[in-house]
Amino acid sequence: MNYYEKVIIVDPNTDDNTVEDSVGKIKGIITKQGGEILKTENWGRRKLAYELNKHLKGNYVYLFFKAAPSTISELERFCKVTDTIIKFMIVKITKKKQIESLLAPKPGVKEAPKQAPEKAEPAAEEKKNV
Repeated sequence: MNYYEKVIIVDPNTDDNTVEDSVGKIKGIITKQGGEILKTENWGRRKLAYELNKHLKGNYVYLFFKAAPSTISELERFCKVTDTIIKFMIVKITKKKQIESLLAPKPGVKEAPKQAPEKAEPAAEEKKNV
């Protein structure tokens, strides 16, 4: 099994449920072929670098997964047939350091404990009035 990254650009006019359905079908193809989804990120709607199919914006979705090489042809076929997918790209990750950095949690990104919002200092309010 090899490691792969996949980025798809979905039509920005589609609703979030349709985007999730398309991503769910892609995940289904990967897992049905014996692969494993390691990371999924929805990057949201962003401006495209150039116009694609008369669209200036696109909804980006990132997948990092482990799968057999035969799975890639099935994913490409699905993405070419699906109308809501404007563009896609699959990249094979071969360098061990790159794989480890993608699997490792991002440093410094921790869930902060929920705290009550702090009140403004009275000295700061006095300075504003002066």
